[in-house]
Amino acid sequence: MNFDFDDDQQLLRESVRRFLDERYPLSVTREALEADVVLDRELWRRGAELGWTAMLIPEQHEGGSITSQPLVDLVVLAEELGRTLNPGPLVSTNVVADAIARFGLDEQRSTWLPRIARGEVIATWSLSAEGTPDLEAPGVDAVVSEGGVTLNGTARYVHEAVGAELVLATVRLDGKAACVLVPLPHDGVRVRRHTGLDLTRRFGEITFTGATVPADSVLGGAEVLERAISVATVIKSAEATGAAEILFERTVDYLRDRVQFGRTIGSYQAIKHRLADLLIEVEAMRTATYYAALAVDEGFEDAAEAVATAGSYVPEAFAHLTGESLQLHGGIGFTWEHDVHLFVRRSKSDEPLFGEPSWHRENLFEMLDAATLGESA
Repeated sequence: MNFDFDDDQQLLRESVRRFLDERYPLSVTREALEADVVLDRELWRRGAELGWTAMLIPEQHEGGSITSQPLVDLVVLAEELGRTLNPGPLVSTNVVADAIARFGLDEQRSTWLPRIARGEVIATWSLSAEGTPDLEAPGVDAVVSEGGVTLNGTARYVHEAVGAELVLATVRLDGKAACVLVPLPHDGVRVRRHTGLDLTRRFGEITFTGATVPADSVLGGAEVLERAISVATVIKSAEATGAAEILFERTVDYLRDRVQFGRTIGSYQAIKHRLADLLIEVEAMRTATYYAALAVDEGFEDAAEAVATAGSYVPEAFAHLTGESLQLHGGIGFTWEHDVHLFVRRSKSDEPLFGEPSWHRENLFEMLDAATLGESA
């Protein structure tokens, strides 16, 4: 299968890379590592002008993609943002935009989508009490009454929760999982920032205490969540692939320059073998991500399997590659001044985000098992 991008997608990649190199390289992110806020809102708005938040939004609401495959276009963008460990809520904002575009009412679309597309609104997505897609324990309960829908409970590990103006909250409604739109700030909603392992992003927890929203704020249940998890998995995988690629390149450059016992480290056969294995992992990450994006965009029959494959493989491969890079850099890789530890932190925090690999792997096994039983019936 040909995974080459067309000229427009290549132009998107080049323009985003140039923009990030000039305006927001990793060195700029490093300057805010210990600050309460790491996201530059003005830069986020400028990024929105390049389509960061518009790919999954219809043209009538100021959105639009490069080609007829918006999620594939978004993969190109996400890879480039991953290369700089960009702190922006690319995943969550696009998940919410896609959910509103597909399942929202006309008024919700006209109210929120243009503002999201322009980068004026940061939207985030909360899952279970522990940030996982365990729909048996969403952490937030919702009750329908004459006044609307009332939410109680806490959702943790919500990306950019402190700065968000809109949250798509996963709740338990009538014993089933559902998604509810809640504007922020809102009466009965408290947002608190977490201190996490990944220093390049900010997560938080959102506590709902009798927060009431209109009844039509409920977008839907299982269908919305299934789509949201698929979109999130693809974008997260693309960010991880971009980060893995640049870290691999930096590791190779370091091993070409570092001299030990009169020879460059990279000249040793054992090192070459390790690098070859890592390159295979990067390419496998890329293949799994690209096919998942294509399958979701085109509605392939195996789209769910493709998403589960990317979700189960990419985070573990990313974590393994960052660990190997840390070892290959030696002592310098363990210092605060070097960037390797930032990639390690990102990979470790990525693993449980929007579904840990074991969760996706279990889903994949169940789908394959069901397919096998269907063929034998």
